[in-house]
Amino acid sequence: MKAEELTQLAQRISATAAELAERQQQFLADLIAIRSYTGHEGLAVERTLQELRAIGCDEVWMDSAGNALGRIGQGKRVILYDAHLDTNEVTDEREWPHLPFQPTVENGAMWGLGASDCKGGVAAIVYGAAILIALNLTGDFTLLVMGATLEEDAEGFALRSLVEKDGVRPDVVLLAEATDLTLRRGQRGRCEVRVRTAGKAAHASTPHLGENAILKMLPVIAALEAMTPTLPTHAIFGQGTQVVSLIGGPHTPNSVPSWCEATVDRRMMPGESMESVLNSIRAVVEPMGATAQIPDQPVATHTGQRLDGPSFYPGWLLDEGHSLLAAGQTTARALWGQPAPVGVWRFSTDGTYSAGAAGIPTMGFGPEEEKYVHTVDDQVDLLKLQKAAAFYALFPFIFATQD
Repeated sequence: MKAEELTQLAQRISATAAELAERQQQFLADLIAIRSYTGHEGLAVERTLQELRAIGCDEVWMDSAGNALGRIGQGKRVILYDAHLDTNEVTDEREWPHLPFQPTVENGAMWGLGASDCKGGVAAIVYGAAILIALNLTGDFTLLVMGATLEEDAEGFALRSLVEKDGVRPDVVLLAEATDLTLRRGQRGRCEVRVRTAGKAAHASTPHLGENAILKMLPVIAALEAMTPTLPTHAIFGQGTQVVSLIGGPHTPNSVPSWCEATVDRRMMPGESMESVLNSIRAVVEPMGATAQIPDQPVATHTGQRLDGPSFYPGWLLDEGHSLLAAGQTTARALWGQPAPVGVWRFSTDGTYSAGAAGIPTMGFGPEEEKYVHTVDDQVDLLKLQKAAAFYALFPFIFATQD
């Protein structure tokens, strides 16, 4: 596409994004008003399917994991837009300046639970598709738009089901998580390791007859904490971290505990595997009489399906010269006259499966700001929401036609 043609297309897309902004905002408000905690996203999925039908997608369906999907086109290059519909739970609504399930517009932003994580992203990708349809724009691409489930508690599990169970494998994935209209090319990984010590139960009045598993755990915890300086480092992500985040045992306060279990939160660099993480921890704790394992994460979809899997979420990093990033920069430049800054996320995303496990090139771009994620000030700027839709409308043409 010639430079003049690209400029004209970008202008048409931006104008249409402005025309559709009111509908986009109403869709977002409807999503915010729906309580869609992880595993209970059914009503939000239904509302997203309704919107995908209303904008005129070629095909609309709910997959086996309960994700909402819409398709545009049947071209060679398959692009998946991913944004999740589930949210964290609210502990006390009185702490919120605006009630979490009553969407409120103030100072050019929409406030409410999930606005920044990631219902704003859902509205951005759905209306990116709406712009394509409104302008009757086609190309040698297939665009899949997904309102994903389960991301907050088990990121990547629902996407894994789409790829491995339903057989839908895209060529690239774009994640509409919080980036403030910049690009993201990776994240650290995370995993959960459970370390256990064994003792011998006895009545608390005769402790000499037992072996206290908690006391056995104390030097193990110290050894786990001392591992931090030895963890892998990365030029971009820095050093890995390891924190003993939970500890538990039998709930019998009048007994000598027969076991003690510590949960370790490990933040990993791209390339670390379950085996490498477990081997490094076992090398420390097994000589002290403790065991270590990565547990399965119990996951149930809103449709009742089980998607249990290891509590292991790999890190990933897209090469800075990758064509996916180049297409993102070209799209930003065409729309706004300058390339978008590129960085990495501090938090975990569905990219842990798409890029970290499945090896699918993945990039992040969204209208939301990370500082509002998981806070009572949850909000998304409405002009940025509109701009993100324009980005998602133009991107498929750039990606499908680049050399």
